[in-house]
Amino acid sequence: MRIGKLRVLLEQYGEATLRDLLVEMYRHTPKDVIDDQDFDFMISQFTRYKEKKNSEERHSLSQTITLAERFVDSAYEHLYIRPNQVMSERDQKNWYIHAKKIIRDLAHYAEEYTEARTMYEEMFYLLSTSAGEEPLFSTSDPFRLLKISQVTMLKQLIHYYQLDAPIDTVWIDRALYTALHVPKDVDSTRIDLLSSLPIEHSHANTRKLLHSRLLKLCDRMLEKSQTEDTALENYQALKMLELRLLVAEGNLKEAEQKLFSEYIPFFSHRSEPFRVYVDFLESHGHTSETKRLKRIAKEKRIRF
Repeated sequence: MRIGKLRVLLEQYGEATLRDLLVEMYRHTPKDVIDDQDFDFMISQFTRYKEKKNSEERHSLSQTITLAERFVDSAYEHLYIRPNQVMSERDQKNWYIHAKKIIRDLAHYAEEYTEARTMYEEMFYLLSTSAGEEPLFSTSDPFRLLKISQVTMLKQLIHYYQLDAPIDTVWIDRALYTALHVPKDVDSTRIDLLSSLPIEHSHANTRKLLHSRLLKLCDRMLEKSQTEDTALENYQALKMLELRLLVAEGNLKEAEQKLFSEYIPFFSHRSEPFRVYVDFLESHGHTSETKRLKRIAKEKRIRF
């Protein structure tokens, strides 16, 4: 019986039946199999057993890098979606199983090894490309299939940028560029991707540096918005990141003034920047300000 079918069958039983079933299977299992497979350890300490198994199954760093490079090359050569002599149909359908293990192993080594961080970035760009620009797998939403959001993966990547950067400006510029230019998946907006930058947990000087970079980027995007469609979207997202910065720094008066004078006029729906601003306030514990803004929204007939 296949594992999938077994899971479906077990879902039909109650807890008492499952206990009886487990005891009966244990009773009929040969003792040498119980010892060889460490059944007693599995039953008595299942969480530790799973951790041990995962550790034993993990590839070495060099093996992980090789597997990741092979996976990325195969995807860009469209071997996961086109009939070919190299990739079996089974491997084409199960690409996400391999991808998940590769990402897991890369994350395990990335804190210590630069090459693992580099390949993690390659995997992120590959999945983003398939989600937003070019079909490289049999689904248009690879992040959903992997059960990991694009924003979550980008947050981890930005953390790796920080590890590699000799000074703050390096990781800030890399993070802003990636968040602005990487193809979006079906569940992410440009605002979501820019929210991956670690503002609240950054030093005041780092936030100040990020703010100055933001202002320059905003001016540049506003100039390009006359000729490039994506420039206006990027401008809006950058302004919302600036709003988040102001809230994190406690500059609520300036944030609210800019909300109405600089942000809302550049959105076709006033509700979007208003909603994001209220979320920022709530996440920073500004309860009274949140209630006041909601009253203003009613007065101005802003639905969010």
